[in-house]
Amino acid sequence: MKSEEVFLTPEQKREESDVLYECFRLMQVERSRYEKQAKILLATKFFLSKIGILDLAYSVRDDRFICDAHSNTISSQSFSIELQIPDTQEEQIETLIELFAQSEAGLIH
Repeated sequence: MKSEEVFLTPEQKREESDVLYECFRLMQVERSRYEKQAKILLATKFFLSKIGILDLAYSVRDDRFICDAHSNTISSQSFSIELQIPDTQEEQIETLIELFAQSEAGLIH
C-alpha cells in the first residue's frame, strides 16, 4: 500500500455519492436553463449566478472557461476552476452545461 493513498470514510463516500448524483440530476433537470446560460456566456463572455450561499461568476478568458465562486458565509470560502474551451459550439455548450451543474452541485469546491 502506498503511503499517499487516501481512503474515504463511509460518511465521505456518501457525501461524494450525493454530490455526484446531484450533478447528474441537475444536468438533466436544469438542462434548458443551462443552455440559455451557456448562450449568454458565449455571447457576452461573462455570466453571474447565485445559488444558495454561493456567488458564481463565469467568464471566458483566452482559451478557457472560468468559474469563480465565493461563499457568503463567515468563513467566506472561495474556489476557481478553468476548463479548456472546445472547438465546436455544440461541444462548448455541453462543456458549460457540465460546468454549471458541477459548480451548483458542489462538485468542484
